[in-house]
Amino acid sequence: MPPIAYSTNIIPNILRKGDKIRIKGVLKDNAQEFSINFVNELCKNPDFITYHFKWLLDEQVIVENYKDNGSWMDHMEQDYDSLDGQIFELEFAFQDGVIDVYKIYENAPNRITTYETYFDISDIKGLQVWGDVKKISELTYKYA
Repeated sequence: MPPIAYSTNIIPNILRKGDKIRIKGVLKDNAQEFSINFVNELCKNPDFITYHFKWLLDEQVIVENYKDNGSWMDHMEQDYDSLDGQIFELEFAFQDGVIDVYKIYENAPNRITTYETYFDISDIKGLQVWGDVKKISELTYKYA
């Protein structure tokens, strides 16, 4: 498992329908993958993860799944072009039982995937970024 690059609590509110989280970061040179976990526990290796978003850059694949009681569940894969350069900007929009993921390009959102969650979004306690990430330059919470 690649090293954890960033971890934070979801504060000051509980996530609800209509909330959004935007994350902007810089990848390491020759980055191969990174992932963003919306975790239900505040620890390094949580047993419950509502949403695991992994971008396999060299394979141009996005992998999505969740973790229930320490076990990873069946994952979904979809082809998606790699990022242009080392900067990434993603927005996660939370709805009832669904998370829409947008790639932000020139400040305009472009939906890349929609994920149906097993856990309620209000169970999410924190955010983790793993993999080939040099730094997180911006993290924005937009509460509905």
